[in-house]
Amino acid sequence: MSEPQPSPQKNRRGCLFYGCITGIVCLVAILLAFLLGLHALKKMLNEYTDTKPMVLPTVQMSADQVAQVQRRVDGFRDAVRGGRTPPPLELTGEEIDALIENDPDFRMLKGKLYVTIEGDQVKGQMSVPMDQVGLPFFRGRYLNGTGTFGVTFHNGILTILPREVLVKGKLLPAVYMDRIRNQNLAAQANDDPRSSVALNRLQSIDVKDGKLIIVPKVER
Repeated sequence: MSEPQPSPQKNRRGCLFYGCITGIVCLVAILLAFLLGLHALKKMLNEYTDTKPMVLPTVQMSADQVAQVQRRVDGFRDAVRGGRTPPPLELTGEEIDALIENDPDFRMLKGKLYVTIEGDQVKGQMSVPMDQVGLPFFRGRYLNGTGTFGVTFHNGILTILPREVLVKGKLLPAVYMDRIRNQNLAAQANDDPRSSVALNRLQSIDVKDGKLIIVPKVER
């Protein structure tokens, strides 16, 4: 004798029931992921960012010393723009900081970076709006810390990339550093027409023996 077959209504009810269960499980999973993400976001906000920029050190140079540095830089800049080949320009970290504070061509870094050069390594204290380092969802927050930077120059393009950032005594997590490492701090200089013309007339920019060394192209 044959078994009674379940009615189509029961089958539909079973599919609907399991479909609802599956949907609820998926919804719970999505909400849990959202809450975990929100928790990580709040942790990042509290542990690694601030609502106000950090006050960076000021340059300990007299007005006459700053003026001498500016004249040296202006002389090099004018010679390069005029098609001449001046001797390489060498700048210490302190001289770079003086330029950041006073030279219009460095205005994009003013209040955001204070440089020191140790041997062949560029270090610095930084206070940068988060939306300017590739993390726009942290708009209104600041990344205040210290870091090491890589400086490269190729085909007229200057690249300054953070290699490592220390905030409140802790290394910035890799998930955020991966984004920040893609943000060229010299991007505005490359995009500025006046600066880009000067950069295209340089042979190399290197960091060596505690100095930034800028070598112009040899004009023929």
